[in-house]
Amino acid sequence: MQQATNQKVAILAALAQLTRLRIVALVADAGPKGMSAGEIARALHCPASTLSFHLKDLSRAGLLEARSRGRFVIYAVQDGVLDELARFIDGLRGAQTPAAAKARPPRERRGVRKGAGADRSQLSIFGE
Repeated sequence: MQQATNQKVAILAALAQLTRLRIVALVADAGPKGMSAGEIARALHCPASTLSFHLKDLSRAGLLEARSRGRFVIYAVQDGVLDELARFIDGLRGAQTPAAAKARPPRERRGVRKGAGADRSQLSIFGE
């Protein structure tokens, strides 16, 4: 479970940068055949050294796979990674359902510690 969570964090961190997000979108559009680094660089007008840095981060996060084809390295999106990420994000939306809201303690009970008298006259920036 912890390893899966760590991978999601790595993927989200990798996608939280405009150039890397554009790379993944471009490579995903290419489908399973993928794209060479040169094709990606030309499409994004990205210098080779910058592209290499971003491709390495995306590969390390588990988003892209690199395979050799002659002199070229072809990049493709790892099978199932984006689907799994979409399911995870969709599941976050479920945390806002009425059933989840009902599971929360009543507002006036939150933040009150046992044995500590809560002074209701004290002003709080959190509206408690």
